[in-house]
Amino acid sequence: MIAGLFLIIFCSTNLQYNIPASNSLIEYTGRIDFTDPNAPVFSYSGVSIRASFKGSKISMILDDSLGQNYYNIIVDGSQIERLKGKKGKKTYLIAKGLTDTIHEIEIFKLTEEMFGKTRFYGFVAEQGTTIVPIENERKKMIEYIGNSITCGYGNEGQNGEIFGPSTENHYMTYAAITSRNFNARHLAVCKSGIGAYRNWDGPSEGNADCMANYYSRIFLYDEYPLYAFKDQPDLVCINLGTNDFSTQGGDTTQFMNSYLRLIDTIQSKYYKPDIVCLLGPMLSGPVLEKVRNCLQYIADSANLKEAGIVTIFEMSEQTGELGMGIDYHPSVGQHKKNARELTAYIKKLKGWETVIDQ
Repeated sequence: MIAGLFLIIFCSTNLQYNIPASNSLIEYTGRIDFTDPNAPVFSYSGVSIRASFKGSKISMILDDSLGQNYYNIIVDGSQIERLKGKKGKKTYLIAKGLTDTIHEIEIFKLTEEMFGKTRFYGFVAEQGTTIVPIENERKKMIEYIGNSITCGYGNEGQNGEIFGPSTENHYMTYAAITSRNFNARHLAVCKSGIGAYRNWDGPSEGNADCMANYYSRIFLYDEYPLYAFKDQPDLVCINLGTNDFSTQGGDTTQFMNSYLRLIDTIQSKYYKPDIVCLLGPMLSGPVLEKVRNCLQYIADSANLKEAGIVTIFEMSEQTGELGMGIDYHPSVGQHKKNARELTAYIKKLKGWETVIDQ
């Protein structure tokens, strides 16, 4: 960890240089509403704001709508103690006492959309600080579409405990770890309890707010604005099905039809994307076999359209040997194991080399 780094809420008259959120050298990744370019808003897990600056001290301005979200602050590749947002517009000191050279900073949202929206107003720094182009260019992008597993629900708690924002860490999910292994930009569209057509314990006919219906939105429960799909991912991973069949009532035909409709949407927004349909670690027994058969039919059907290659990858089922998160969700240890498996699969599928292996 870099000496002199800490996180507090502060007020100071010494920091006078405002770096607006609209600065073209700031890199944004994720579902973000840029209606006001100087105050972009986001809510999904894993949204990343990254910039490089020359200076010794820097702060950021956030407005957390509920005061429940957590964020990782990463400076020069070192993860700093994670920050809990306070409700309302606040200024947070991120780093001080740095050498007066070029440093990279990243803000990474750990918690999911249920904990409220975040508005980013840019950075604040001392006079003489300059924003410079990011040297560590992330040339690849992976998009993940999923449920609580992808969110990281309860991965930092233990089974039997009560779930809350402090127990959810998207940075330590199979998805975010895999992206870091390839030094890829990371885009997540995930919600605990969501399904391809039927959410957790939903009616057999399905839920209106399922992923197939709401995928094109920036905010899950806001009809507008829609996501612009400007960034083309190199790979899209879908991890859905656990909730569709989590309780009695799941319908395989409706599941397959909605999943295929989701794939159609993805392929209409991106040019021949490679798509991997994931079997998550919480599936087991007859349900696992049912979802596996459905995904095979889905992949075979989608590939007939020749709009992009669709494959299936099955992650190791959790056994509890690596711990168990809250409400039987994967632990950080299980996420790391599944990330290693998925990383190895993507290396073969895409021919990519890893930068790190976590």
